[in-house]
Amino acid sequence: MQHAQAGIGHAQPSPLDEILRIENLKTYFYSREGVVRAVEGVSYGLRRGQTLGVVGESGCGKSVTALSILRLIPNPPGKIVDGAIYLEGKNLLTLPEPDMQALRGNDISMIFQEPMTSLNPVLTIGQQISEAVILHQRLSAKDAMNKAVEMLKLVRMPEPVRRAKEYPHQLSGGMRQRVMIAMALSCNPKVLLADEPTTALDVTIQAQILDLMRELQEKLGTAIILITHDLGVVAETAERVVVMYAGKKVEEADAAVLFANPQHPYTQGLLASVPRLDQAATGARTRLTEIKGIVPSLHNLPAGCFFAPRCPLADNQCRQEYPALRDMGRGHMAACWKAGQNSKGVA
Repeated sequence: MQHAQAGIGHAQPSPLDEILRIENLKTYFYSREGVVRAVEGVSYGLRRGQTLGVVGESGCGKSVTALSILRLIPNPPGKIVDGAIYLEGKNLLTLPEPDMQALRGNDISMIFQEPMTSLNPVLTIGQQISEAVILHQRLSAKDAMNKAVEMLKLVRMPEPVRRAKEYPHQLSGGMRQRVMIAMALSCNPKVLLADEPTTALDVTIQAQILDLMRELQEKLGTAIILITHDLGVVAETAERVVVMYAGKKVEEADAAVLFANPQHPYTQGLLASVPRLDQAATGARTRLTEIKGIVPSLHNLPAGCFFAPRCPLADNQCRQEYPALRDMGRGHMAACWKAGQNSKGVA
């Protein structure tokens, strides 16, 4: 594996259809309690035009990985200590800051988790969308505002001319989310990082936002990393899925393969905790299964597999040695000594 230091001045070769590749990424936060290993050796790739779902419980490192891609980790207390992130073969971790500023919002954009805290309350919607257009596309203020209205039309915002003159507090949650999507797509990025884009929205608006993202992806050809804890959203949207736990990737596979045959006990537990419509239709009353225990503290991780304290299949080997990722066939990767065994106590 290439590390950031070793990658200086060299472009990492990648498959022709792969636009983004993360290699052995390690992002730590330094606190009085100790070192928080928020992301620990994560690697995965994103193909052009693909939607990749990244799932896991809160605190597993999903959002920190996305912020690392954009180099938006606050330092201090955070720091990307190792790894490489390649966009079309160019290592983003070795770029000068002015070059990264030119990439952010232009080649790579992000829909942040909570639009009300991400939007500036004292600027109109039109001003906030046009800001990135003026910076990256060198348009005049008037042309940029016209582009902002066009983007609001593209995301099917009702009365776009009027909304462009309004402030975030005057819009509903669904409208603010559409604004975030319009901002992220205003410069036609190659990669879109969507961090919980449907959080706190009712199911009707959620479905509209997901349909909108799919439609815009088909129209613009944008590759999407969809960060979520909602497996229903992943099943409906993603082509490939990465499962993270306690800062590590524990499983990766094509979405259909993962849902049909999860190999890691943690993934099995996540799927078992989701209500199933096919069981409800038959009148079967099946109790949802919870994953017992809690996610370990990231500055005091257990020896061996991090999931072992919660796993009913764990034995001495699991508690003493962390398993390497294994290819279970057809590109299905799992980091588990018991991969493939059904975890009856979880799933």
